[in-house]
Amino acid sequence: MILTAHAEIPADQRPDHPDMYAVSLDEIATQLNISKSAAGDRRQAADELIRSGYRG
Repeated sequence: MILTAHAEIPADQRPDHPDMYAVSLDEIATQLNISKSAAGDRRQAADELIRSGYRG
C-alpha cells in the first residue's frame, strides 16, 4: 500500500525512500484488518525493510 502510493508520485518528484507516514495507521489497520497497534508494528517493520534495500 505504501509502496504503491510512493510509485504513483511522478519519478522526478519521488523521494528515494517512501514516506512511511503518508498512509495513516487507521487506513493500514482497516486494509489489513488488524489493530492500530499492529499496524504501527507493521509500518515500522516495512520501513526497516525498505531502508535496508528491499524493493518487493
